[in-house]
Amino acid sequence: MLEGSALTAVRIAGIVVGAFVVNFALGIALGRFFRRAERGDAERIASLRHVARTAQRVVLTIIAGLLILDTLGIKITALVAALGVVGLAISFGAQPLIRDIIGYVSFVFADNFRAGEDVAMDGKRGEVLKFELRGVVLKVDDDAGERLAYVPYSKIGTVENFDRAIEDA
Repeated sequence: MLEGSALTAVRIAGIVVGAFVVNFALGIALGRFFRRAERGDAERIASLRHVARTAQRVVLTIIAGLLILDTLGIKITALVAALGVVGLAISFGAQPLIRDIIGYVSFVFADNFRAGEDVAMDGKRGEVLKFELRGVVLKVDDDAGERLAYVPYSKIGTVENFDRAIEDA
């Protein structure tokens, strides 16, 4: 029977292996989900896939780290409480960022517009060049000339898509 440090090492190895297995399984599940979600705009879905995979890795790493610390005999209750308070403070400060990320996810899945389409949003009309984590990049061409406009997802209210017919909706 294992005792002491050998048992602790086995538990830590089990946590690490378990984290890798869960990460692998979630990777497969996310991959299948995003393959089904693709509807012709692979770049849009690929960027969302990257965000989801990064969030998955961060959460699994934090959970595995806390479990390892607990296995080593370090009391993590105060650490978990402190992380909760820090998370709350960060969430208050990061509300615009969180709003933009939630908007990003909703616009990607709603498929209201795609890269290359002519749209009007937030008082700007132009061609959608790309989707970024915090906003949409438009190529605006008007009386002032050609320029780039960055429209945060949290600022997008009404979107007019000039490239899609009513039958396409």
